[in-house]
Amino acid sequence: MIYKGSCHCGKIAFEVEGEMKEVTACNCSMCSRRGSLLWFMPRAKLRLLTPEKDLSSYLFNKRQ
Repeated sequence: MIYKGSCHCGKIAFEVEGEMKEVTACNCSMCSRRGSLLWFMPRAKLRLLTPEKDLSSYLFNKRQ
């Protein structure tokens, strides 16, 4: 199955193909409120839908 996702703000979009077997609950304040789950796949299964030139680093919490 193909799943689509994005970063928190929606600027970076991606899709991944695979079967969800194990997920982990994210404990950050944003994901906890939304009930988001983490699922890890090999990089080869990930396809960026956003141009690579638009990528940047995301620092969680106050590590601006």
